[in-house]
This record gives sequence, structure tokens and C-alpha cells, in this order.
Amino acid sequence: AVVSTQSTGSTEQLVNDFLSGRGKELQAHLVASDKQNKNSSYISGPWQELYQRDRRSVVLNFNPFLGFVDDPIPEHNTQLARSTNLVLSSARFFRTYRDGLLSPDIYHMNPAKSDTERFKKLIRFVPQSLSWYGAYLAKAFPLDMRQYPYLFQSSRIPKPDRDENVRYPESRHIVAIHKGHFYSFDILTPTGDVINGAAIKSALSAILSDDRPVNTASIGNLTSLDRTSWAGIRSNLEADNGDLLRQIDGALFVLCLDEYEVAPRPPGTPVSERDAIPLIKNGLHGEAYNRWFDKCFNLIVTKNGKAAVHFEHSWGDGVSVLRYFNEIFDDHLANRYTGEAGGEGGVRRLDPVLTESLSNSAIEARESFSKVKDSFTLDVLKFEGFGKKDLKKLKVSPDAICQLAFQMAYWRLTGSCVGTYESCSTAAFRYGRTETIRPCTKETKECSIAFGRDHPAGLSEMEGLLRACSKKHNTLTKEAAMGQGFDRHMFALRDLNEKLGGAPLALFTDPSYAKLNHIILSTSTLVSPALEVGGFAAVVEDGLGVGYAMFDDWFGTQASYYPPGNDGAAFIKELGGVCEDLKGVLSGRNIKEGRKV
Repeated sequence: AVVSTQSTGSTEQLVNDFLSGRGKELQAHLVASDKQNKNSSYISGPWQELYQRDRRSVVLNFNPFLGFVDDPIPEHNTQLARSTNLVLSSARFFRTYRDGLLSPDIYHMNPAKSDTERFKKLIRFVPQSLSWYGAYLAKAFPLDMRQYPYLFQSSRIPKPDRDENVRYPESRHIVAIHKGHFYSFDILTPTGDVINGAAIKSALSAILSDDRPVNTASIGNLTSLDRTSWAGIRSNLEADNGDLLRQIDGALFVLCLDEYEVAPRPPGTPVSERDAIPLIKNGLHGEAYNRWFDKCFNLIVTKNGKAAVHFEHSWGDGVSVLRYFNEIFDDHLANRYTGEAGGEGGVRRLDPVLTESLSNSAIEARESFSKVKDSFTLDVLKFEGFGKKDLKKLKVSPDAICQLAFQMAYWRLTGSCVGTYESCSTAAFRYGRTETIRPCTKETKECSIAFGRDHPAGLSEMEGLLRACSKKHNTLTKEAAMGQGFDRHMFALRDLNEKLGGAPLALFTDPSYAKLNHIILSTSTLVSPALEVGGFAAVVEDGLGVGYAMFDDWFGTQASYYPPGNDGAAFIKELGGVCEDLKGVLSGRNIKEGRKV
């Protein structure tokens, strides 16, 4: 659907040549290498290296975020109360993981049967050597959790050619940033227990009471730079600030206490489309002087208690972050600390020693990033015409309908099909990361055309095409989740050819291949009762970053973009109309009735 029929002929010949020639050799080498490396997978090393070698800034280009729903009790949404409880819950989650007590991540194909207390109790009595068989029979598949060690106590360190991800497994502290000033304090005792709520609240209260003016020239700005520039500056920064940088790198995480204040709204009121945009922008980039973008994650709490998790992407994916996100949300509501501050808190100021050159670099980094974030734009849609419950009753896949809607909206806007990416976790495999679902298909193109106002397709034909799209998308999703997609495999073969010193292969320089991999529509979804907003940026200058979530009764989408490369506002407007048409056809209404066809 993305490339023309004329182009596919020459591409097909290149594929055949690849399969019978160099591709056959590379595949044999890849299989042999995979068998020899039992503690890895064929894709985990090259995929990690892809992130680490990319020289672009991690902000907007890679790092996503997830925004929390408010605490339902307004008095607990103050910056001090919310940050105290989220830090406490984070420490408890870390302790549970560290002590080997965190229950495994499980993909339940039949949750009514396996995601129950009865099944969990029964499986505990099955010998470990046979427990996998019991889980298999119940269609409950454990997921790989090897990303979890990097969820805490880690940082990405800039290097001239390839960054490194480092861990400090003995650390007990977090770093807090407030008004561009850095602080650290312990949240675990020397024996590894969680420090009490009174002490954590005392530490945070001391930090929030620091009346120094905002430091817009903080070293946090430097983490927004391209990786090569940042690597060079960091090597100079380390001369007088090695211990300070190790404090930041080794912290369990970074807590960002923002001066930014989100527009207030009554308790329990859903976020409006208008209010969602500043929330997303603050979560995705905020003020660089109050972030450390290289950290495993930044826990952000605004002045009026809006909270979010912004995470660096090279170490892991959404599955592990969402697990942390969900569990600390539930825990910080169930186990609120409501007492007074007490104790010393043990706050240590982290004040860097900066030469004039380093100070200027921080100022220039802020000015440079301000231009980037000012060009970053987004628009949102909240469609309440259908939700997950309605679509499941109609026996169509909610995710397929979302993806079809994106394809139809872009078709109506441009009359074209473009490279489209949907992320799919492959955590069911050892060292699994992600695979690509390709939602732009022959079926979605046919459906987009048939829904056109001047096309003769009637209600029955449109519904049939819509259901064909749902069926196709379900197949693609299952194939991707089971490691049967083609993107990661092709990437690994191309990477292997380069590492073996092979000449560039015609298949990978083919215009059709290039067009397919120029991702105009980069899409991803996460759904959780704890999630209010989330997002990421477009991955190419002329693309759209489409984050979406299908809830029981409504559907939300945000489209990020960089004008004039693309027009997210026009896309969102078309998407609203498409959703109305999809709703009409699914409810048995001929959307073309009374119109000229």
C-alpha cells in the first residue's frame, strides 16, 4: 500500500537476489551466532547499539512519558504531599524488586482463568520444574524481565561514538531538582529498608523551602544536547565535578520538582483537550534546566501536584515502566503518608563547580533547546462516540479501529499511504524488546477509498471492508508479538552485513525500502486506569507522533509534529470526521445516504 505497483517489481527482484545470495549467508551466520550466545538474543545487542550510537538528543527524539491521574483527594495533590507519597511508593517498589518478591510479568491469554487468586495459589504448590507447564495449560505466559535492573540506579552516559548505560547497584539515594538546583538524600537505610515518610517529607520540605532564585543555566540543560556535543562537554565537567555526576548517575531516580503549575480543575474532572496539551509538553520536555534527560527516569511533580514519569528509552521499553507506574500509583493511594515532616531529612546540596566556558555551554544549550521545543507542536482529540466496550460488542478489534482511523484520516488529508509504525512488545521472548506492526495494509487502503463520499460502496461493503481490516490487523499483531514480524530481522541482517565488512546491499538502498522505513505515522498505545496523558514526539521532521488510548467509553489521541513538516491540527480534524463515519457504519447507518455518489 505504501509503494506503487511499478516500484514493487524491481524491489521483488532485489528481494529474490538477496534470498538466494548474500542474505542466505547472513541468515546462516545470524542463526549460528544466536545459538552461541545463550545469554542474549540476536536482536538485543544490535538494538541497544542502535540507541547508543544515535547522536541526536534523547529529548523528543527518543524519551517518552506517562502522566498520572490525580489523587482523588484534593489535599493530597499538593507538591509536597504528592512527591512524598510517590517517592515512598517508588522506594517500596524498588525494595520489592530487589528482594526478589516482585511477581513476574505475565501475559494472560485467558485472564478469567489464569489471572485469579485461585490460580496463583494453585501454581505455588506446583514444583518449579513443572510450573511452566501449568502456566502453559492456563495460557499464562511469563514475560522477560531483564530490563528491570536498569529501571533504577542507572543512567545513560554520553560518549563520543557510542553512549554507555551504567548501573550503581549499591546506591540508596535519589537526586531532586528544584528551580534548577540539585540535591540528594537517602530513601533507603544502610540495611536497605525504606526510610520513613516523616524523614522523606522533611527532606522534600527543606528542598522546596530553599529560596534561591531559579537557576536557568543549570547543568541539566546539557543533557538536552546532541550526544557528541554533550560527551565533549561532560568530559570537561567531570574534572571538578566527578563526584557530583556520580551522585546523579547513581541515584535510584531523579525527582523533578517543577515550578510549573497546571490549570486547576474540580476533583474527578477528566482532563480537557485544551489542558492536555500543556501537560503533555511538560511531560515530554518541560524546562531542561529542571531535568536530567539521561536518567533511567525522571519522576516529575508540578507545583500543584500533577505527576508524570519521563524515561530514557535505550535501557528498556514501556512494559517495565508501565508496571512501575501502575504499582506506585496504586500504592501511593492505598498507603498514603499523612503525617508531619520529622527528622533531619539528610539533604545534601549538589552545587557544581563551573568554569566560564561550562557556564556558557549550559546557557547556550538552553537557548538551543528552547528553539527546538518552541517548534514542537501537538494537537489532541477526545472522541466519545465509541469506546472499547462498544467495539468489542461489535466483534471488531479496538486497536485495529484506531489504526484504521489513522490511515483513513491521513488518506483524506493527503491522498496517500505512508510508512507507519506501531510498537509491539516481544517480552514473551528472552531478551525481547519490540517488533513493528505495519498497520498500513492493502485492506486499510481499500477501506479508506471505499469510505470516500464519491465512492459507490454501500453500507454492507463498507462494513465488510472494515471487518477485513480488523482481521488483518489482528493477524499482524499476533505475528509481531510472536516474533514473526520482519523489521527487526531485516535490521539485524543489515547490521550484521556492516559488521562483517560487506558491501552495501542493493535491497537496503532500494527506494521502496527507504520509503517503507521513513516513518511518517509513528504510533504507540498504553492503557491504564492510572494513566491520564502520555506521549512522544514525531520521529522524522515531516512525520506525526501519534499516541493513543482506547478506554471503555472513549478514544483519545495526540498528534505531535514540527511545522511546516506536517500538519497535526489538520490530521486531528480529519480524524474526528473519520471516527464519526466509523461510528456510523458500525451502528448500521449509511454515511453516504442523501449525498451525491
